[in-house]
Amino acid sequence: MSPPRFSIIGFPPILREPAMPLPDTLTLAAFALLALALLAESLRLRWPSRLAALSSAGVAVACGLVQPLGAAALIAALAVSLAARHYRRPELWLVWIALLLALALHALPGFDNPLLWQGLSTPNSAPYRLYWSYDKGAAGWLLLMVLSASPQVERRWGPAAAGVGALLLLIVLGLASVAGVIAWAPKLPHWLLPWLFANFFLVSLAEEAFFRAGLQRWLELRTEPFAALMAASVAFSLVHVAGGWVWVGLATLAGLGYGLVYAATRQVLWAVLAHVAFNAVHLILFTYPRLM
Repeated sequence: MSPPRFSIIGFPPILREPAMPLPDTLTLAAFALLALALLAESLRLRWPSRLAALSSAGVAVACGLVQPLGAAALIAALAVSLAARHYRRPELWLVWIALLLALALHALPGFDNPLLWQGLSTPNSAPYRLYWSYDKGAAGWLLLMVLSASPQVERRWGPAAAGVGALLLLIVLGLASVAGVIAWAPKLPHWLLPWLFANFFLVSLAEEAFFRAGLQRWLELRTEPFAALMAASVAFSLVHVAGGWVWVGLATLAGLGYGLVYAATRQVLWAVLAHVAFNAVHLILFTYPRLM
């Protein structure tokens, strides 16, 4: 057995793992520019966002991360997104949402998303693969680009709602442990930093943009705020139906937590930070993604 890689008080020794293959320089540049575009768009910095997104797409095509079919899919999604931004026609928005979902769910060909790590995070965990998914990140940017032109709900629920949301997220971890979905397993995986990058920019930002800044905000303009919060949380949980009904119930509570943080601040970035913090605690302190 290899010697321990490092040990921290409260954490068991972590054994040396195979070296993680790093993407090449152009691939790293494409993802860095995409992250910059996502961050700028979430802050409503229109032209820096568009410049970074265009540069990212050009580098991604040049290095083969986005292939011809993928480039065609991105151009089509951009065209439909620009149309949806200017024309509020229901049938156009349905096509737009379908295209973005196809991108986010990797249903469209032409993307060579790099696999950075795969294996068991702990001996009793289910297998996990860490991808950097360019198609899902691009879908998140297009979503934010259109939503930035939509009417916003100004009323904030205040710090108490954010506090309740944070408490709910802690309860979710406790319930998941009691239900046998996860178990105590503290660790510091050597792929933590690339995981954080993927979880922030390519997972949580896209999901929170859709379910909070998109669905929850849209429903709040048409119904009671609490009903909108519940509906968006249930919709978020249905994305996790493959994990079973216990997982769906836990995802509903987590969605309520993220939704309360969003309602308290009206800033999608705060909901994203709550999402990433929850996932990071899950990864570092418990079996990830779940027990075998």
